[in-house]
Parts: sequence; structure tokens; C-alpha cells
Amino acid sequence: MKETNTGNVYSPELIEFATVGVEYCALLEQASAHSTADFIDKASKLLPLLYLKAALLPPYEYSEETDYVEEYIVEDAYEQVRNAIVALLGEYDSFLDAQHADMRYSDTPVGASIGEYLADVYQQVGNLLGIVRQSNDAAIPTAIGRCRSYFAEYWGNRLIAAAGALHELRYGEVYRMLEEENDEEEN
Repeated sequence: MKETNTGNVYSPELIEFATVGVEYCALLEQASAHSTADFIDKASKLLPLLYLKAALLPPYEYSEETDYVEEYIVEDAYEQVRNAIVALLGEYDSFLDAQHADMRYSDTPVGASIGEYLADVYQQVGNLLGIVRQSNDAAIPTAIGRCRSYFAEYWGNRLIAAAGALHELRYGEVYRMLEEENDEEEN
């Protein structure tokens, strides 16, 4: 691995990413504790900030063939988060993703799941946070490099697509209806 950044691995950009990432992971891990409207509201505000903080991570190179980075978010944790969000959003989980890679071969948008997309982001963010939490200074540059590489290739697009779908829910008729349901349940 060739390091393209010099200095302290605990840069302000990494600390800011970790701060937002911890909040994001907590929101998803505790999705079932939120009302649907509250989750939509919080996630729609948090996703753009997470995107910005990921884009500002310091540049480290990463090679999937030669660089090993420990995985902290295993399949069970991923599925638990995905299933909780899908259950919380119910019929509102599905959306059409016109930016999906399969659109190159299709004339129609591809069906997608907000829960799946958010869980994909959760997995990558959680993996970097796991390395940071371990305070493994030697592994952090490689973990940042992997996170940035996967962000550019994969999960950044998923984050944007999920943010767009949540935006439509948050500022549409659905959200007003969900808020009214919450008010009725509280009274």
C-alpha cells in the first residue's frame, strides 16, 4: 500500500467522519425504536452529511488484491439492520433507482430497497469505525483507503440513491400522513 497522505492518521477529517458515522450506525442499529416518520426525518438529514464527510476523508491508496482490512460488520449484523429498516418502512421501502448500474442494459428504472442501500452504507462505515475504535494506527490508512475506494465505486451511489428516496418520502404526502398517525398514537 502506498500512502498518499502524510501526518497523523487521526486527522480532523477522520474524526469528523467517525463522529457522523457513529451517529449513522446508531440510527440504523436502533431503527426499530423510532417511528417511521422520525427515522425518515433523521436519516434524510444525516445522509448528506455522511456523504460529505466520506468525500473529505484523507487520500490513502488501497488495493483489494494486496491490502487486508478486517471486517467488523458481518452478515448477521448487516441483515439485522437491513431487516429492521425494511420492516420499519414497510411499503415505503421500495423505490425506483434510475442511477443503478443495471440501467445501462434497461429502458426502465431498477427496483431497489432503502433498507438494503442503507445497510450497504452501514457495512462500509461500520468497518472503518471498527478499525478506528481499535486504535490500530497501522491499519487505519488502509481502512481509510478501502472506505474511500468502495465509496467511489459503490456505496456513495447507494447513499445518494437512498437519500433521494428518503427525500421524496420526507417532503411528500407520505410524511404528512405518517406524522398524523404518530400524533394519533401519542394522544
